[in-house]
Formats: sequence, structure tokens, C-alpha cells
Amino acid sequence: MWYRTTNLWTLKNMADNFIGKAHLRREIVIGAFHRLTEEQNIRGNYVIIQFIGDTLIPHDLYCTSYNKNGDKHTSRALIQRIHQGKRGANNVCAWAGHLAECEVISSNLETVSLSTIPSPDQNEQLPISIEKVHKEAKKHKLVVCVAPMYIYTDWKIMVTGIETWLALGATKLVFPIQSISRTSMEILRRYELKGIVITRPWPKWPVLSDTNPNGLVLSRGIEESHVNCLHFVKSFAEMVAFTDIDDMLIPPEPSKVTPGINVGLLEGLFKEHPQAGSLLFEHRDVQFVLPEEKANETLRSFNFRFLHNTKWKQNCFIWRMKTRVVVNASRVDTVNMHETGIHRLGYVQIRVPCRKGHFYHLRHSYKNMASNQWKLDMNPLSNMLDNQWQRRLTDTFHDLSNITLEQSSIDSFEDLDQCVMKVTEEHFTLRVSRCMTPHVCFTRKATNSTCVAADANYGFARSGEDFIIAPLNTQLVNSASNCDAPMPKFTSGSHFYLP
Repeated sequence: MWYRTTNLWTLKNMADNFIGKAHLRREIVIGAFHRLTEEQNIRGNYVIIQFIGDTLIPHDLYCTSYNKNGDKHTSRALIQRIHQGKRGANNVCAWAGHLAECEVISSNLETVSLSTIPSPDQNEQLPISIEKVHKEAKKHKLVVCVAPMYIYTDWKIMVTGIETWLALGATKLVFPIQSISRTSMEILRRYELKGIVITRPWPKWPVLSDTNPNGLVLSRGIEESHVNCLHFVKSFAEMVAFTDIDDMLIPPEPSKVTPGINVGLLEGLFKEHPQAGSLLFEHRDVQFVLPEEKANETLRSFNFRFLHNTKWKQNCFIWRMKTRVVVNASRVDTVNMHETGIHRLGYVQIRVPCRKGHFYHLRHSYKNMASNQWKLDMNPLSNMLDNQWQRRLTDTFHDLSNITLEQSSIDSFEDLDQCVMKVTEEHFTLRVSRCMTPHVCFTRKATNSTCVAADANYGFARSGEDFIIAPLNTQLVNSASNCDAPMPKFTSGSHFYLP
């Protein structure tokens, strides 16, 4: 009688009111590195796992490793969020980067298996490749970690940034690539062949069953990229600067530039502050007028005389504003966009007075910036770069210097600028509708540049009730429309549910 008079669908609908969603941990691994022996103050072998994850959920990771004899070692990782103070108290940017450090059985492992439970079955672990330690003939005094190249189509600003850093003391620059014009990529490849630049793929993260992490990690993962770069360069860098390609450390009086001057400045500051793990610089917005676009432009016809039009920069003010970071590579583990994160072994961050040194922000839209503030004479720097460029044309670019290039373009930046400004305006209302990342912005302008982009295939393992995700391989491919990177796919998994 009960079954004949009761609608089972009604009972189900009533029961739905009591159903709660299980918020599973879904860590996406984006890097794995050996902890260098010279950075340790305790015995043992350690691996650093970098992952992004939901900040509203506590994370657990266990590392299982084997030696050549088949002996097994499992340890629980120490996990720290890379920027606890930034959006740490709310869920506006609900995903963020984390570092997990765990002890492993040997220092020469190629893989480590991760799980979220202490005693996993074989199919509840995901093998993660540990990056080989990058070796150089000698340590570099100053290495530059550049923010990811994202829909990047302006090779002139890029070349200006590279040549300025090299002239003033840097000897290596690291470029994460998400999407970039073919012309800009060809130029980077020539620098890479000469050992000046290292390019590293920085693909998008996979869309999960109910979440797109690309729109939930602050500023498209620039901070995560900087942390990834830091652990990559630790083996061959003494000091590391973290910056956008249009932000450069230039002496306060550019009329007094000399080759390699930045190295002396930074070494002097670290000597003055022996407890410093990192130096926090202000950056000043600078008038910047790019050269006019010409038909049939080549690298040989390009020069740096347009810097003569840069006449002004912002004064040093009493209040501190936008900042950039330079670190002693062995003394820190994480870096944010505008400050240092986790220092090691008692080292601290030191604020550098603006009058002693600051970064120059040479932005594409700063044609009328800072008029009648701090008068500049950029002619000596312009002449230094032109002389260096002539040598570069006969060496680095000898086979590319006379080939007609695609026009440099800043059009694709304009919609993005407007979108980011609107998100910034929301912050002042204290009611924010989205995380500030370009992946939440709609770009109407179609760039005429042909582009390449990083793509990746991802795999996952179901670990207990959670998921662990990692890239299986990455490659450069033709970009999607508008010079955007394609969305990665899952091609391997140990469960019938997607993460």
C-alpha cells in the first residue's frame, strides 16, 4: 500500500534538501624540484612539490619513493601557502599556490609518487617527475625571472627589456611561455641559442568538473610562476630579480649608467644588510614612447633612439607604492608579485629607499606619464643599448637581422587593461565579483599576429576521496584564436569521475 500511494520522485526531491556537496581536495602539481644540499640545515634528502589548490580546504600530501634496491620510504609533506597574506582571509581568489616539502629515500630520484592518504594503494598514487637540477658552467651573479608571456605580441618592448637587463648586469633571463607571437618567440629562441635566455612552458591549468582554476588564481599565476622560476634557478643563480618585461632596475640617474652597474648596487645592498634574504624596491612609472611602426621593419632597422623621448618619471614620494623584489636565491622559497613570501633560516625582507634605487616601469600606455616630476636623460642608456645591439645583430641575430618581421602590436593589451581596471574599481567597493586574472576578461580585439602557445596533457589519480593532478607532457602548438593558449585536456586517469 505504501509503495502504491507514495511518489518516489517526491521523496527524492525532499531528500535533495539534505544533500551536501563533498568539497574534495584537487591539488594540481605544477613543479617538483630537489632541495639543494647547500640549502639544508638538517640531514636527509628532500623534494619540493609546487601545487595549486583550493585555499578554503586544508591540504595533505604524502610522498612515496623507492631506491634502486626497491626499498620504500613514505613521508608526510610540510605544506605552506606561498602568499598567506594575499587574499588569505577571503575566497575572492579561491585557489592559490602552495609548497609541499617532503623527505625522500635518495637524492637522485627521477620521480616521486604523491597521495593524499598515508597508506595508498598503487592506483591511489600519482607518479610525479622531479625536474633535473639545471647546471651552468658557473653561478650567475644576477638572473631575471620574467612574468609569463600571455597573449604577448609586442617584440619591441621585449627586446628593450632584455637588452637593458643585460647591459646593466644580468647574464640570464628566464621566460615562461603561455602564448606569444611567432616573431617574439623567434627572437627569444635566438637569445636561447646563445645561452642568454631560457624559455619554459607555462600552460593553462585544466578545467575541473565544476571549477576553472585559471580564473581563480590571482593575476593568472604570476606569483606561482615566480616561485617555479626561483626553484629552477637556485642551482645557478646568486641573486634573482622578479619582474614584468617592461619593468627594469635602472639607476636613479640614468645619465650615470655604466655596464653591469646593477650587480654592484645589489651586492652593496646585501653587504649593507647581512640579514637580508630579499630586497624590496619601489617602481616608478616612467614616460615611454614606443617608435612608430614602419612597413617592412627588420631587427637591423630597429634601434633604441626612441628612448630619447623618455623625459620624465615619477618622483620618490613619502608613501610607498608598487614594488618589485630581488632575492638572494638560497635565502627564500617563495616570491609574490610585489613582495617576498617565505624566507629561510631567519633571513628577512629589507625595503630599499627609493632614492637608493628603484625599478622603471616603461609601460606601453605611458606616453604622458609623470610630466614635470623627475627629469630624465636617457641618452647615455640609449647609446649603450645601440652599441650592444650592433654586436648582437652580427652574433645572436646574424640570420634573422634582415628578415621582415610582423609589426609589433599592443592592441591586444587594451581590452585587457580596461577589464583589469574594472576589477580594480570593484575592490574599492569591498564587493568583488571575480578574481583579478585575465582569464575572466573578454577580449574583443583580434590580433593580426600569428602566435604559438604552450599546451599540456594532464593525468590524475583518485587518492582516497581526493584527486591529484599533474601534467604528463607539454609542447608548443599553434595558439587558439586571438593568440590565446588552448585549454589542456585530461588524457590519463585512475577513476571514472573527472576531478
